[in-house]
Amino acid sequence: MMLSMDTTIAAIATARGQASVAVIRLSGQDAWSIASAIFSRKKAQFKPGRFYHGWINEDGTIIDEVLLLIFKGPNSYTGDDVVEIHCHGGEAISHKILRLCVKHGARLAQPGEFTQRAYLNGKMDLTQAESVMDLISTRSERLLAQASANLHNRSLGTYIDTISKDLLDLQAQIVASIDFPEEVDEPERALIAQKLDECLTGISRLKESAQRNRMIREGLKVAILGMPNSGKSSLFNALLSRERSIVTDEAGTTRDVITETLDVDGIPITLIDTAGIRETRHSIEMMGIQRSWQAASEAQIVLYLIDAPIGFLRYDNQILSKLDPQTTIVVGNKKDLLPAGHKVYSNWIYASVKTREGLSEIYQALQQKIRSMSQEDDHMAISLNQRQITCCEQVYENLLHAQEAIQSTLPLDLVTLPLTDALRKLDELMGRDTTEEVLSNVFQRFCVGK
Repeated sequence: MMLSMDTTIAAIATARGQASVAVIRLSGQDAWSIASAIFSRKKAQFKPGRFYHGWINEDGTIIDEVLLLIFKGPNSYTGDDVVEIHCHGGEAISHKILRLCVKHGARLAQPGEFTQRAYLNGKMDLTQAESVMDLISTRSERLLAQASANLHNRSLGTYIDTISKDLLDLQAQIVASIDFPEEVDEPERALIAQKLDECLTGISRLKESAQRNRMIREGLKVAILGMPNSGKSSLFNALLSRERSIVTDEAGTTRDVITETLDVDGIPITLIDTAGIRETRHSIEMMGIQRSWQAASEAQIVLYLIDAPIGFLRYDNQILSKLDPQTTIVVGNKKDLLPAGHKVYSNWIYASVKTREGLSEIYQALQQKIRSMSQEDDHMAISLNQRQITCCEQVYENLLHAQEAIQSTLPLDLVTLPLTDALRKLDELMGRDTTEEVLSNVFQRFCVGK
């Protein structure tokens, strides 16, 4: 639902809970009058862009000692007048001040409403607004870098604008030749087809970039598999650098999957500790083994552990035969217990979780697998969300229809129909021509206060 731009909105912009500082944000034409009604200081001269020390009071009673920061529109985040009240971080204090703001005429802001106002006031396009959400919610350092670049440099918007301009020029040539045939020559179909090819290539590169960078946005799963007592839980704890899974000498201690997250090469990883896989008739253990196989099927990478002193068993070979060798890293654990003259497999990483020998090699192997899965085009480090991907796919289909029309003997004006649809979708992607439903879906995912 589109909200009124005429009212002044207010919200606590910092996270809930006890903290040293909380921020109450106001935005709208009455932001300063509302703030000045509850803020007092000895000197009353104020300039935008500066902090001012003073007190929040209610009917002459001091509530808190605060700092006030003023922004004059359009030189603010939202494009409207904005005032921030920096108070002590207790929930009682911040909510008390927020209620005072509402008492003096503000309305409680909805999720994402400050950023929505920034978008509606032309401070950013829709993809930049979505980058703000990425900055707030992402666990990925690489997505953080991409979102920051788009917010600052408008990298996605600039790329789309180039394609839109080419399509508009093409559309204009065709329409002009149709409407004014005596004054404007019909453009050559070969030249139109060439330009459409260039635009198709541009959209295709964007789609491919989205596919390559999907794991940067969504992360990936790494499952630790192996037979019982091979050291899976110990490796799980070692990679996390803390005791998360229970480790004992008794085989089969882990009966269910356990997950934790860590960052590898700027990508969020869900690390999965699984139950040991072996032949058993124990119903509960069988359920754990089934979940281990489920975890392996959903993982992008598998770390398969083998008890190296025992050696490579027939059942290990049966398990590995069911795994993709391209995404599996085989680790011979308990290297410190290996007898002299043992058989060495060149494609294994030998390690000892107990002595931490070989852990760096395991980590490096994970990095190499991840990098091979997420190779970035230096000129296309853009990670699209699902809404943006859908728009790009529809643009691509429209351009294919236009290309088919231009290569046929159909009248030239039929090319303008899919071109119009493609341009409309590009405008929707950028937020230049979109529906209230789309905007609501984008901004309702924001936190209150942003």
